[in-house]
Amino acid sequence: MKVLLTRLTLGLVAVIVVVLAGYLVLIALSLLRANRNLDKLAGGLEAVRDNTASLGSDISAINAAAATLNDGLSRIGSHLKGVNQSLKA
Repeated sequence: MKVLLTRLTLGLVAVIVVVLAGYLVLIALSLLRANRNLDKLAGGLEAVRDNTASLGSDISAINAAAATLNDGLSRIGSHLKGVNQSLKA
């Protein structure tokens, strides 16, 4: 009986070790895949940085034009709300 219990225990331990090893291999593969994706992401971000470096001096002009456009569109929106309210009445 003692021999049987020892063999069952060793068998169970072996199964647990194999399952854990399998999970560790899967985790390692996932980490390698994530590392490749992070390398691609870092390369893409560097390309964005390099491609937009020349916009630094133009950003203030773009922001000013966008603010002017926003003001104009806000005024148009308030006029349209007034027209909508007068048409409902």
